[in-house]
Amino acid sequence: MKRLIFGTKGYNTFEKGVVAILTLLVSVSVVLTLAQSGVALYKVVLSGNHLIDHEAFIKVFASFMTVLIALEFNHTVMTDITTKTPIVKVRAVLLVALLALSRKVVLVDFKEVDYTAMIGLAVLIIAVSGAYCFLHPDAADSPPAEIDHS
Repeated sequence: MKRLIFGTKGYNTFEKGVVAILTLLVSVSVVLTLAQSGVALYKVVLSGNHLIDHEAFIKVFASFMTVLIALEFNHTVMTDITTKTPIVKVRAVLLVALLALSRKVVLVDFKEVDYTAMIGLAVLIIAVSGAYCFLHPDAADSPPAEIDHS
């Protein structure tokens, strides 16, 4: 039954349309976040004490990381439109999740955060990294294997 619904040309067209719309929305988000990053950097530079203000540096760096995460997500979605492989690529989603987790690690204030939250973050990083390695134990740069849906 799954093959009858998800294997049809109509469903594949629908799926590609959804991915195209998602790509457009993420692209708009990237542009807006980039503008916000520029404004944040501009405010820090104008403040005069940008060389010693750690909080301002973290805020600007966080906005840069957000742009990078959005770009990676957009790249992931864009490759799905142009290939004939299945739309869901778990490895790519896990890479975006690792980027988001690394952003969180950079932004966390170790003096303010409870140790249980840090343990939870560590467990998340280990779990996502393990899932990524489990899905493709060979080499991280080799192309994903084709999946036979017959």
